[in-house]
Order: sequence, then structure tokens, then C-alpha cells
Amino acid sequence: MFRSPWRLALLAAAVVALAGATSASADTYTVFSCKGPTGAPNTAVGWAAPTPTGVGHVTNSCPGAGPLSAYIDTDPSGTASATWSFAAPTDTQIVRFGASRHTTGVSQGTQSLDVQYLLTTNQGTLESCAVSDTSSCVANLTDPVSKEGLAASYIQFRVLCTNVGSSCSRPLRADFDSLQVGLKDGVAPLVGGVRVIDSGDSSGILTVGYNASDAGGGVYRAVVNVDGKPTAVQPLGGADCADANPGDADPYQFLVPVPCPPAVNGAVTKIDYRTLPAGPHAVEIAVEDAAGNSTSVFATQFPKVNAEGAPSTTPAGIKRILNGRLKVWFSKTRNRRFASIYGQRVVTRGRLLDSAGKPIRGARIDVFHRLRSSGHRRLLKTGLKTRADGRITLILPLNVDTRGIEYDFRAVRPGKITSRQILRLTVKRHGRTFIRKLKSRT
Repeated sequence: MFRSPWRLALLAAAVVALAGATSASADTYTVFSCKGPTGAPNTAVGWAAPTPTGVGHVTNSCPGAGPLSAYIDTDPSGTASATWSFAAPTDTQIVRFGASRHTTGVSQGTQSLDVQYLLTTNQGTLESCAVSDTSSCVANLTDPVSKEGLAASYIQFRVLCTNVGSSCSRPLRADFDSLQVGLKDGVAPLVGGVRVIDSGDSSGILTVGYNASDAGGGVYRAVVNVDGKPTAVQPLGGADCADANPGDADPYQFLVPVPCPPAVNGAVTKIDYRTLPAGPHAVEIAVEDAAGNSTSVFATQFPKVNAEGAPSTTPAGIKRILNGRLKVWFSKTRNRRFASIYGQRVVTRGRLLDSAGKPIRGARIDVFHRLRSSGHRRLLKTGLKTRADGRITLILPLNVDTRGIEYDFRAVRPGKITSRQILRLTVKRHGRTFIRKLKSRT
């Protein structure tokens, strides 16, 4: 598959924005309590209950698939209260809240106004039911509650007796289940210590190491973008730092308020070129926090076009390079076969041209020796580069014996061989074909 280089350059610059745009709310994550997004019960981490007063009570039945409950009995002292609250973690803000909510005891009656149910944030009251014959809560609340557009540091639900110094007229209870708190985290992770451990040129696996830190939800995962599209993700945290429902389209759902670690040191991300379509690509490694904020770690072309200069920076030039052809010969005969005398200097030359017949500059050519003595193929040189005119020169050692000399050009590195040439060298010594004897192993 051919990718134009001008698109590669644009994509390499744009992938940071694209990596963070996979969620509808690009800077928020959701914490599910009592029941997760799949309906499985959990322990409601992040919800806390101060000690109830009077005959107030709180219970957490979430581990057994029940609700968080706050309730009061009839209280002769009039001081009963019970509360559950959730505080936004440092560097986050509560922007939405939803739950399955049920109250008992708020329907209209003839009793005086002495018990009350409240759903509040530090910004103000979201719901209030003060039991009396004039209450706006004409019946118990049973519909789910959903509040958007918040900017709160905490949210809480509470039941209490308001008749201080006397008694309250009836019991009151609030049960909350399937709680969802949307947390805004507007700060992207910080990245440092970036190092290329392996360019992948020979191994085929680009390997990059780095450190990352994040305030808020923590360092979530590494995302590999190829040509501007996310193609792979790598978890960077523990069991809590994982999408609570991998089966849906939202990857930013968790069961604890701070699901991921604040820092990850020595992270390593690898990209295997064999997992990519053929041809050069704009690849980028980015780090996301729990809210989907993204920071670029490293961007490059991989595999890389095996050339330097103008032909490798235009669409037409790359297309020609991908079909480049290498020709090599012995300098003295300009043929691909040559017979020399042992100890004689042997020079080989060659030229690399693209499909339009123009020279390819700065291309690396791999040179292997095919040994007649063992039949093995041994890498001799990887740093041989074509000059501005596409030419190469290689002077062989004086002590070589009869062998084949293989020249391989890969249009992209790493990648398959695009063009291969083999020279056949016959070396004579004392009038006979010289093939060095293998040393016996003791």
C-alpha cells in the first residue's frame, strides 16, 4: 500500500489531536458505583458516609448487588441525619451525575414539615423533598435521576429530621443504585525521558521507551496511531486502570475515582512492521490519561523510505523508489562474474535507479557473502550508502576466497527486499580455485 509523504508529514503532526478524539467527551471519564456499566456489582469506591446522628443509618449493600442507603427512624431528639457523599479527586471536577434513585417516606401527608431528603453539590441543591402537605414531592421518587452541566467538587444525598429540639413525624429513606459520576480532567499527561531503544531498521520492531505522569485520573494507556488512526492500545496501569465495559464504544469507564497510576516510569511501546500494511507510514505513540487527554510521545515514518533528499519527499518520488532497481558489477570487467588471483585487490561498483531511471541517493544497501566453504550467508556490511548519483563502491578484502557477493536493496526499512544482485567471484591460488578450508572444532 502506497502512502504519499506529504500526507505522512501532515498526519504525523495531527495524530495528537486525533488520539484524544475517540470519546464523545474528550476530557471526561465516568466512575460507576454499586453496579458497573455491564450490571456487575462493585463496592462503590469513592463514596463515603460520615457518622450518622441520632437514629440515622447508612448501609452499603453494593457488593451484594444492593444500593447505598441513608435512612432515619422516628427520632425523639430531632437530630437524626444520614448522608452519603462523593468527593471529586484532586484536579478533577464533577460534571454530571446519574443514578437509579428511590425514596421512601416523602409523599404528601398531614404531618408537619420535619423530615427532608436532599441531593446537593457545593454549588447548590439539585433535589429537595421536605415532607408536608404542601411538598412538591407528591409521591416517592422512583425515576432515575440525571444531572448534567455540573461543575462541582462533591455530590451528596442526605435524609434528616429538621425539627431540632423535638421529634420527627415519620421515617425517611433514600436508596441509590447504579451511580454514575462524570469527572472532568482537562490536563493532558506529561511525557519525558523519551528514547528510541530500537529503530526497527534491522529487527523490524520499533521500540521506544519513555516516562509519563498525570494529575487527575492517572496514566491510562499508550495508543499507537498509524496514518492518523488508532490501531493498537497498550495498558499502562493495573487492574483498576481498565475499561469497565470493553464491549461498548466508550473506553473511559472505571469503577474507582482515580483508576490509573499518577506516574509510569520505564514504559516501553513496540511497533512490529509486520502488523502494518506494506509501504511507509506515519506512526505515532501517544499516552492517554483516564479522561482521554492525549500527549504525543514519539512520531516518525515507519517503515522508512530508504532514500534521502527530494525523491523521498514527493508522492511521485516515493512511488518510483518503491520500484527501484539495483545493478552491480566488478569494476575491471563490468560483469557479474570475475576471476581474480588471491591477494589481488577486487573492486565492485553499482548503481541504484528508481523506476524513472533517476538515481536514488542515500539508500542503504546490505551486503552478504555467500561462502562456498560452508554454504552459509554472512552479513558483511549494512552501512553501504548510495552517493548523490546513486552509485556505490565496495572494495573487497585482500584475503577473500571464492564466494558469492549479494547486494540487497530494500525500498523501505524494515521491509522485504526490493532488488537483489549477486556477483560471483572466483579466486585462484597456485593455479587452483581457492576455497578456504573450515577450521575443525575441537
